[in-house]
Amino acid sequence: MIFKIKNFGKIAEADIKLDGITVICGDNDTGKSTVGKAVFSFFNGLNDYKSKIDAQKYSKLRSAVRNYIYHSADLAIKSFDPDNAMEYISEHYERFSLDEVKDYLESFYSVKLTKDQLESLVNSLNASEIDILNEYVSRYIFNVMNGQIKNAYSSNSSHCSISGEIQNFTNTIKIYKQFCKCELDEPIEHSAYYINNPFVLDWLNNPDRMNVLKSMNPMDRSAVYAIMRAQADINADSMSNILESVQNKKELKAVRGIIKKAYSGETVIDHGRYYYSENGVSVDFRNISAGLKSFALIERMLETGVLKKKDVLILDEPEIHLHSEWQIYYAELIVMLQIQFDLTILLVTHSFQFLESLDFFMRTLGISNKGNYYIPVKTEKGFIMKSYGNNPDELKQNLSAGSVKLANLEFEYDMEHDEDET
Repeated sequence: MIFKIKNFGKIAEADIKLDGITVICGDNDTGKSTVGKAVFSFFNGLNDYKSKIDAQKYSKLRSAVRNYIYHSADLAIKSFDPDNAMEYISEHYERFSLDEVKDYLESFYSVKLTKDQLESLVNSLNASEIDILNEYVSRYIFNVMNGQIKNAYSSNSSHCSISGEIQNFTNTIKIYKQFCKCELDEPIEHSAYYINNPFVLDWLNNPDRMNVLKSMNPMDRSAVYAIMRAQADINADSMSNILESVQNKKELKAVRGIIKKAYSGETVIDHGRYYYSENGVSVDFRNISAGLKSFALIERMLETGVLKKKDVLILDEPEIHLHSEWQIYYAELIVMLQIQFDLTILLVTHSFQFLESLDFFMRTLGISNKGNYYIPVKTEKGFIMKSYGNNPDELKQNLSAGSVKLANLEFEYDMEHDEDET
């Protein structure tokens, strides 16, 4: 995919190849993380969009039915049936007539309703698919970007946009001041997950986790919220996710071997709480080190079936909490994930060693041609992303600048003190 960004956040314009492992490095505050936010918004705003539209109609119908039931004095009225409601919505997806909705509610829930009472509900159920999608995506991106979407460096631009091009298909989101417009050629089937902080794992053992996570930024909660939902499905039905388990068994074996280099124990779930267990000692997930959490988060995403083939994984400075040796393990893990699950991986790093490790494993495991490397460059209208193809040398030079500067400072210091001594 060629991912295009225009006037989005700090980015003036960027064409970024998302295929294999895409790496961005450069100075602080240059729009690197903005690229991840744009990619995350694009995939998760548009993927499986028909289910999102059904969910909005379901929510409206549920609210209306509960309101009618609440205001009725008839104790014989049935409570809301979610399965029946979703079946009704799917059967009448194209068009809801006022008479049909009235008959459905009166026959199934035994409520007596006037057409005037139902008019607003029917109008909502009949809202156009694209209008619902546009409103959903607009709010979603607003939440991801914390309300600051438009390029701060260019006040004259009428709109900003993000788009993905695959072969002859292009999906585009154009964002204007008060609304957005989605133009879709091809449905998006895969999800994006964003990781920049392994401490989100702590929420798995927080008693109020569901309420807190729902109030968080969609990016911050994406991975751990998906883990919680997947584990809940497994707990409710131990026979769930069998197909995913069979498909992933071979791939998981190769990945587990790398995870075990750092995460040598195992995850234990006891009465809904998560523990890291090693040599007979169990430690609450909230009390394990940040480095272990980095590996535990990936381990949970894999073991619960959250991370699927061809999904998108966005890693923002994953090396921050890792010892130098574990940075090597994590780089190997990223490369193996790409190989085994054909993931699209977008990675931001400030670590020379981490980039070197990544490059080493991509070369030795035969996917150096799947590397895409970028450095932000500032212009009057914001930042652009300069491409270096699949050659990481320029990025290595950029990341080694700090070491060179420190060496120069040490040389100057030694020269000054040598002169003082003479």
